[in-house]
Amino acid sequence: MPELRKDPVAGTWVVVGSKGSKSSSVGVCPFCPGNENLTPPPIRETKDENGNWLVRCFPSLDPVFKVEAQEDKRAEGLYDKMGNVGAHEIIVENRSHTKTLSSFSEKELTLVIDMYMERIVDLKRDMRFRYIQIFKNHGELAGSYIYHPHSHVLATHIMPQKIESELYNAKAHYLQKERCLFCDIINQEVRQNKRVVTISSNFLTFCPFASRFPFEVWVLPRSHSSRFEELNHNEQLKQEFVSIIHDLMKRVEPLSNAYTIVIHTSPNITKVNSHEEEASLGDYFHWHVEVLPRDFRSSKYKMEDQFYVVSITPEEAASALKAQKI
Repeated sequence: MPELRKDPVAGTWVVVGSKGSKSSSVGVCPFCPGNENLTPPPIRETKDENGNWLVRCFPSLDPVFKVEAQEDKRAEGLYDKMGNVGAHEIIVENRSHTKTLSSFSEKELTLVIDMYMERIVDLKRDMRFRYIQIFKNHGELAGSYIYHPHSHVLATHIMPQKIESELYNAKAHYLQKERCLFCDIINQEVRQNKRVVTISSNFLTFCPFASRFPFEVWVLPRSHSSRFEELNHNEQLKQEFVSIIHDLMKRVEPLSNAYTIVIHTSPNITKVNSHEEEASLGDYFHWHVEVLPRDFRSSKYKMEDQFYVVSITPEEAASALKAQKI
């Protein structure tokens, strides 16, 4: 059974013992229409007037986190470990096997965004889950072995390292200046206009000052908002966001055939530390979307937006290494 182990030096959690297999070995796409029997029953489907599914969401066959797992916090000497409680869902974004986001219609892309928001809202009802992470890997350099357009939804009772860093820095900025760090970034990028890609009434897309990947782009709402899923409360704002993403992917895809898209929304808590009352999460966290193109150089390095998942335990690895005849 996979479990979470804490690295006492880095302070991060690693999923150890996950035996997931690469789906490309199946030989047939499990996400294509007609192959629904190759996936678990859907949690949610969006259908057309003829009853054909347009967007599907179902539990992963090889989940990194499991709803039925127990938290079961325990120690092994100075080390900490616990069960991999959470959820891991797959969203199949389109019936077509070969479509990419740039070739979606805005109506098709809207259905995907709607599914993203619905899953975040639904999973946040389970207060065991501290964070809901939605990410999309496209292309083998980004770690995707099925070409059919799809995304992952992870609900976890631990916080991703990247989100923890964002929360820490955003809170420090807010406590010092009483302003949202992301709002300040937006204002400076608009004023300098050196890294802006597109700008609309309510959204900004720009290449970050300290970009980690070639052609990395962030999308931020220009008005302060901490929850991505609240887009669903404003149809006009949602449609503007869909248009911005659609436009952006038409720019990114000709330059990179592999990329990761990560949605950074507010954690499922009101305070990072409940005993600290000086700032509310909603005041200093600002939702955003990161588009991270991958190339041969950047694909060598593990992305910090996702959890480290190791198929073999360190105990098994040590035994195998010791058994080598040298």
